[in-house]
Amino acid sequence: MVAHAARHGLSGVVAEAVVAQGVASALPPADWAQLQADARAQFARGMKIKRLTLAVIDALAAEGIRPLLLKGYGLACRLYPEQPLARPSTDVDVLVAPDEIPRTRAAMARLKLTEQHDDSLADVFEEHHHLSFVGPGALVEIHFRLFSGFGGNVFDDAALRSRFRPAECEGRAISLLGAEDEFLYLATHAANHSFLRISWLVDLQRYLVLEPTLDWARMGRDAREARFSAAVGAALWLLESALGVSLPGAAVRAFGLRRWRRLGHSRLFSPGRVESAEWSAHRLGGFALRLWLVDSPRAGLRHAFDGALRFARQLRARD
Repeated sequence: MVAHAARHGLSGVVAEAVVAQGVASALPPADWAQLQADARAQFARGMKIKRLTLAVIDALAAEGIRPLLLKGYGLACRLYPEQPLARPSTDVDVLVAPDEIPRTRAAMARLKLTEQHDDSLADVFEEHHHLSFVGPGALVEIHFRLFSGFGGNVFDDAALRSRFRPAECEGRAISLLGAEDEFLYLATHAANHSFLRISWLVDLQRYLVLEPTLDWARMGRDAREARFSAAVGAALWLLESALGVSLPGAAVRAFGLRRWRRLGHSRLFSPGRVESAEWSAHRLGGFALRLWLVDSPRAGLRHAFDGALRFARQLRARD
């Protein structure tokens, strides 16, 4: 349990649950000590991400940009209000408008972060959804579109922007996605990483408590139009099968899975496989799992072609 909690970014959550339930004395002393050490290390990383998040917001504000926070510390404050640092983060993700990219680059330079180029991409603006900026112990991903994946599909960013919500993070002005849009994004992001971390599923579980009145009919339509319905459906299936979440009837109707999908999920995303990251932690295994989660054979062909092309570019860059 201790090892799996650390692998999936849940050491803080599990340690707090052990204390809350009063069962710490039931754990072997060495395991309890390790769980506490892992939780402290996670909180320390969380504090670094918090400081980096605030620094990014301030740098962008100095350029006249109000960013939209994705995942990370901003989400942790809402899903884990009792202890935001209990939610693991390894980077800072923000969404800006495409015409704000030049000023965003200036803001990142002010933070002494260097743009990192991906050798697998011929044109990042055509083939991906974010730019990466790195520094000592820091990674910031600047999204110019919300997401691109599963065969090059994207969300309707113009519609998303019309539903942005004004908010604050530590007294700083930011924006948030609309509740339905944010849930779809979090589910799609988790699926795109082949559910590598169970903490992403816990986020979705907590989100359903935070936002109990989601418009599932609209979410179903939006997911189908963006061609991410299979990915979101898999996330919901895992919430039910692995975490025991009771989904609203409207969610089941909007993302109901066919029998062959459920059979496939039960083999590819069994609780044991998700817990051990048996396939999702490996490059080819993760690629195959994402191929299973496309919405159509056509998207699958494009996903396979794009993956092969990117792999070839990486090989050429190494030569």
